[in-house]
Amino acid sequence: MQTGYFGAAWNDVKSSQGWLGKMFLLGLIAFIPVFGPVVLLGYAFGWARDIAWGVHMPMPARIFGNEDGLLYRRGLIVLAICVVCCVVIPGALEGCWDALAGRGLSNVSHAVWGGAGSAAIVSPVYSLFSLAVSLASVMFFLVASMRASIYGRLGPGFQVPRLWAMMRHDMKGLLRVLGLSIVLAIVPAVVTGIVGSLLVGGVISVGAYGLFSSGTAPDMMFVVTAGMCLVVVCLALAVVVSAASAFAVVMQARAVGYWTRQFDVPAWRGQDDLMPFEMASCGAPR
Repeated sequence: MQTGYFGAAWNDVKSSQGWLGKMFLLGLIAFIPVFGPVVLLGYAFGWARDIAWGVHMPMPARIFGNEDGLLYRRGLIVLAICVVCCVVIPGALEGCWDALAGRGLSNVSHAVWGGAGSAAIVSPVYSLFSLAVSLASVMFFLVASMRASIYGRLGPGFQVPRLWAMMRHDMKGLLRVLGLSIVLAIVPAVVTGIVGSLLVGGVISVGAYGLFSSGTAPDMMFVVTAGMCLVVVCLALAVVVSAASAFAVVMQARAVGYWTRQFDVPAWRGQDDLMPFEMASCGAPR
């Protein structure tokens, strides 16, 4: 079991020529509906697949190079897995909670503690349930995306027994990947929130100045100039945040690629066959 998945991923990223420019370009491409995420995911998990196979190379020089001819297919597959694992399944589970468990807990706690106790009991339990579902969904998404990228088909990404076997084999390593992925996602969100709050304050200030000014030409010129500056800052912030998000996706994919490498990917057979570590555990010939 290898440790330091994100450290290895970061070393690979920073040693790739022009990596920062690629992050900004991927971030800009990601603004294009559907096509953008497909390209980003196809590029990131294609590079992750390489390291899972034990092929250590820098980031592909061209984003649209499509050297293996599977960039768009792979990206579409990973996007589909993302929608199922991170949107459909959590939504369905939380819907079931609302319909069954949540109502049951609410009735019990209401009978014992009254109305106030009901909210006090149900809300924390629901929050924990929602958090657990979200984290589990992301872990399944990462492992499913790697299996689908390795086989080049959607089916291997939904083989729950195979996915669970991999996760159970090295849950600690996968949790480290998950934890650092969360950090990479939180940092841009916090920065965006802080800068966004400052921008909102700036918009309010400019609006108030324009509303209560005397309406002279210099006043109007100031309002227009300040408004244009705010627009430019907003656009620049959007570009930086999109680049940071692309960086997080590439790092996350590369790290889970390193995590997958321990499963001896070159020795894998068909998608329904046991993996090498499973055959070793049950004494089956490889």
